[in-house]
Amino acid sequence: MSLPLQGKRVLITRPKGQAENLAEQLRVLGAEPILLPTIAILPPEEWQPVDDAIRALEQFYWVVFTSVNGVRTFIGRMGELGVPVSVLAGRRLATIGPATARVLEQACRTPDVIPDEFLSDALPDALGDVKGLRILLPRADIARKEMAHELRRRGAEVVEIAVYRVQQQIGEAGAQLAGQPKPDYITLTSPSTARSLARMLEEAGRINWMATVPLICIGPVTAEAVRELGYQPARVANEHTIQGLIQAILEEAMAHVDTTTNA
Repeated sequence: MSLPLQGKRVLITRPKGQAENLAEQLRVLGAEPILLPTIAILPPEEWQPVDDAIRALEQFYWVVFTSVNGVRTFIGRMGELGVPVSVLAGRRLATIGPATARVLEQACRTPDVIPDEFLSDALPDALGDVKGLRILLPRADIARKEMAHELRRRGAEVVEIAVYRVQQQIGEAGAQLAGQPKPDYITLTSPSTARSLARMLEEAGRINWMATVPLICIGPVTAEAVRELGYQPARVANEHTIQGLIQAILEEAMAHVDTTTNA
């Protein structure tokens, strides 16, 4: 019996160390994953703002994590400073998405709030009344500002700190793409992966992939970044997780099977 993605080549653009889970699940479905890290996760330019926030952690009512990288880096830095994780556990904690919640639970405890929609735009409503509360946002250096603006508009005192940097992997595309045939699907898990991939493909003379290969996006923010680049996503995952992304690939594959069958 053939597998649903038998022989399909799926390009994965996640950073090193974060692609293997998706790759393994795709292999189980018969696909051939192609790993092309388009971004790298690096330490912040300076640790002082992070260290100051950690040492003042008890002054924050909410701590909001929007990514797995944010949780790991923040708690890792707490350990380096000798601040026990129990100090974080004593705050009200919120996360975006089940993967971030799972990592936080493993390192600290279960978050108090996870929005039903796995989007940062959904968080202000999920937190309820935040007027007069101090909120800490440990995030990437390129994180979108909309959530912080909305929380401030509702009366919160928001402190944003960059706990890691996202760096585009420009300059490595030629060697990594040399001899690679065109994939059947391209997966995109953040706006930065979309923008970096476009630059890498342009550098390698393969920018036509963005227009001719189905682009499968993990969520609407990533899809919007694709449109801003001048391309159209083939699918946007209904559940903004790796599982949702895989489901979107399967739906795209099935749609083409149906088209072929009905032709």
